[in-house]
Amino acid sequence: MQHLLVDARNAIYRAVYAVRADHRPGVKYHYFVALLRQMTNWMNRLRPTSVSVCWDAPRATVWRRAALQTYKDRSDSNYVEGLAEDITLTTEVAREFFRVMNVRQLSRKQMEADDLLYAAVSVLHPKKSIIVSTDSDMVQIPYRFSSCSVFHPVEMEEVPVPCCNPAHLKALMGDNADSIDGYYGIGPKKGQALLENPTDLQEFLKLKGAKTFHLNLLLIDLGMCPRILANTLYAQRALAEPVTFDKGEINKLIMQHKVNGLQQEFADLVLPFKNLG
Repeated sequence: MQHLLVDARNAIYRAVYAVRADHRPGVKYHYFVALLRQMTNWMNRLRPTSVSVCWDAPRATVWRRAALQTYKDRSDSNYVEGLAEDITLTTEVAREFFRVMNVRQLSRKQMEADDLLYAAVSVLHPKKSIIVSTDSDMVQIPYRFSSCSVFHPVEMEEVPVPCCNPAHLKALMGDNADSIDGYYGIGPKKGQALLENPTDLQEFLKLKGAKTFHLNLLLIDLGMCPRILANTLYAQRALAEPVTFDKGEINKLIMQHKVNGLQQEFADLVLPFKNLG
């Protein structure tokens, strides 16, 4: 038994990007079709018995913003900004479809997908689970839970689990992608060397100040989420919920949302979800 856990927004971003970047002549496929192509590809490769997707709360509302006001305040490129509306619309469509496609959906107020994926894995452990995401933060989950692995959907391979705590390493280095500042001059090599020698780390934090390290751990280490217990109880209920596959409702949604290309690929992109539990 193997559970597939998908970082939903991460996957939708790549689906939208792929369709927008396809400049071949002809009619464009719907973004949701591109998403299902990705997902069925993973399913064919990884052979899961269940599929769950985890959704991010809106960026401005996530709990980490209360700890660090500038969290994820990054100036995206114009191209990325241009994808935002398409990502939002595809998210709405995907939520409706997954409701009748045997896919469990996890979302909570103020929580990011990372928090919910961590909670889901903790509930499923020691059963095997696979997280699909390009987010480098995810590797801390298999570092903590040996029953879990992270599958990189671009490289199409399992992400190696590091020998030192990846959350502690990022707490020292910072994370530019999330606008989290680290210690000047600390990169992967120096950070790992400090983590391998507790005395050196203690002296370093005494010299440079431990406040940044502790704040960064709160932001980065998924096991330190203040609502971890509530998330775990929620994941326990959500993963136990029965799922539904309704071909009639799926066909209605195809017509309602004008999902170009899905009827033609119905057998390949929809029916594989029928036997999930």
